Amino acid sequence: MSALLDVCGNDTGSPSISKADDNLSNSDGPLIKGIIRQNSCGSMHTRTIASSYGMSTGEKSKRRYCLWMLTLVLAIIGLCNLFLNITVIAVLRISQGMEAIEVIPDENLVKFYGRTDLDKISLQSGICQSYGDEPMEISGDEAGVHVDVKNRGQIHETYPHSKLGILPNGTTMSQVESFEVKDPRTGTIYFTTDFPNFGLPNGVETIDVRIAETYRITSPVNESLAVKSDNEVSLHGAEGVHMESKDIVWSADLDIFLKSVNGSVVLDAKDGVFIDVEDIPVAPMFLQSPTTSFEQYKVCVCMPQGKLFKIPVRPGASSRTVNCARVVRTPENDPCLH
Repeated sequence: MSALLDVCGNDTGSPSISKADDNLSNSDGPLIKGIIRQNSCGSMHTRTIASSYGMSTGEKSKRRYCLWMLTLVLAIIGLCNLFLNITVIAVLRISQGMEAIEVIPDENLVKFYGRTDLDKISLQSGICQSYGDEPMEISGDEAGVHVDVKNRGQIHETYPHSKLGILPNGTTMSQVESFEVKDPRTGTIYFTTDFPNFGLPNGVETIDVRIAETYRITSPVNESLAVKSDNEVSLHGAEGVHMESKDIVWSADLDIFLKSVNGSVVLDAKDGVFIDVEDIPVAPMFLQSPTTSFEQYKVCVCMPQGKLFKIPVRPGASSRTVNCARVVRTPENDPCLH
């Protein structure tokens, strides 16, 4: 382009003159040369402008095509995002909450509906309760329920904090100053750790537990205390088991075991200890008596099994002279094996 401008703009050229110019006069020669140069420069300018116009039009069409393609891609992404949001809202049923959750901002509450499976719940206010007359049940699938109460500023696990663990085989509480179970409507306290005695509320006559650790179990005055089980009842005491009552009655479908590890088993009563001997097996004596009917029996104890059996006492004989070891110990009649 610069070469074109130099050729067309500069009027200085070679001083040589062609043969046709020799026949012209000196005044007409420069005029003819100027006209020829103007025509050639005009045609060259026209060609340059046309070529530049064609190049700019092609670039504009390419840019316009890229813009429309980008707009189309953004529109497709927006439609996909809209479809995804509609699907999430329809599946979770999100309105003021979700399908099983409702947020109540006026009361600063979160309400759960039905059964909700959660791994961990952090409560800022420390209150988790049922809504209205609907009961609340907290359970763990093949695991327990753990409640940890942490003071503000003591988030780290090394600091001691209150714990409540509800496990399949028991309930434990640690680092607890006071624990209460009460009716939220009436405020009646059913259980509290501030009072040493746990009394059943009015109208409750039976408490069903699998394992209970306590140092004392009593019944109200002039009322009986009954401890029953469909399978077995086991009473263990680290420092012994003491039972006191006007009447103590033990009954079992199979056996009653009394065992002391480091001490003795003492049965003491003011009017004596009575045992129902009707179901106690009778062991035959080594020397059979000709008398077929007996009115007295002596109760013997197998050691170390602790099983009871009775042997007949001949009329006129003292119970002191009757030896529990002089019984028939055959496999068929051994009282300590059956």
